[in-house]
Amino acid sequence: MNYVIVGLFAFLGGNLRYGVSLLFPKVNGFPIATLLVNLLGCFLFSWLVKHIMADRDMNGRLILGVGTGFFGALTTFSSFALDTIQLFQAGNIGGAFVYLLVSIVGGLLFAYLGEAVYHPKEGGEEV
Repeated sequence: MNYVIVGLFAFLGGNLRYGVSLLFPKVNGFPIATLLVNLLGCFLFSWLVKHIMADRDMNGRLILGVGTGFFGALTTFSSFALDTIQLFQAGNIGGAFVYLLVSIVGGLLFAYLGEAVYHPKEGGEEV
């Protein structure tokens, strides 16, 4: 059953990622869509799945589906790696380094922000 749950949520996350790529096409080879979904995914995974859902004792399968399925399909390391290589191959060395820096530092920052905006009261409730 877990495979079905993960698969259904992955279908949704993957389709959202595809939709974002249609809304934000590459500009001079720079992968805006991949950067957006990865940064947003870092924040939302940290905030929503690791805090809100887990702290409210939501169903474990729902957490698995949203965390592994949806955010696993929405965010994508393989696209990040391929986009970086393509920027280098196109001779856009500066763009490749900017993309690497913003992706890595930004991803860590957004995950940190997802942790930081969560301030539970006593009893596990949000402020």
